[in-house]
Amino acid sequence: MFDIGFMELMVIGTLGLLILGPERLPKAAHTVGLIIGRVRRSVSNLQADLERHARTEELKARLRDPASTFLDDDMRDPARLTRPDSAGKADPQALPEPSATESADAAPEPKKGGTSE
Repeated sequence: MFDIGFMELMVIGTLGLLILGPERLPKAAHTVGLIIGRVRRSVSNLQADLERHARTEELKARLRDPASTFLDDDMRDPARLTRPDSAGKADPQALPEPSATESADAAPEPKKGGTSE
């Protein structure tokens, strides 16, 4: 929380011993410990309340849109799946070139010149 090192604690302890004396220092240390414990519990409770509130708001938002419970983000908004650079153009890497066996299996083209076999 405060990132206090050993030397800082020694200085604070020595000053407390000189200012308060050996009779009142244990009671003062106990009181400071109680106050720090209360502050930590209060901060922890506040953090838990904020997290609980955030979860409640998220659940309310999901209940407003029942499809969000069952569908992923990409299913609800398919436009996000398209690449921004495609813009209606065919991706040359996405279309495979025909191999030699595919071109041999293709039907022969009709000859020009009007003669039929």
